[in-house]
Amino acid sequence: MPRKHYTPECVGCGEYYSVRRARLGYNVCLDCGEYQATEQRASWCTVPLPKQGYTLVTRKDDLLHLNQKTR
Repeated sequence: MPRKHYTPECVGCGEYYSVRRARLGYNVCLDCGEYQATEQRASWCTVPLPKQGYTLVTRKDDLLHLNQKTR
């Protein structure tokens, strides 16, 4: 019995993408994946903390609670 050729379809744009990429667990093509990654990185912030160096903050609530000085 011949095997059917599996061609994954991107959930973002509907285009077909590589089977090797689908085997890695991705469900989007390279272009849509790059767009999603760029959107996510835009919300990240790097904050210098005293005695710790730079810290990557990905949630705004964490950023608001850092380094609060009592007055």
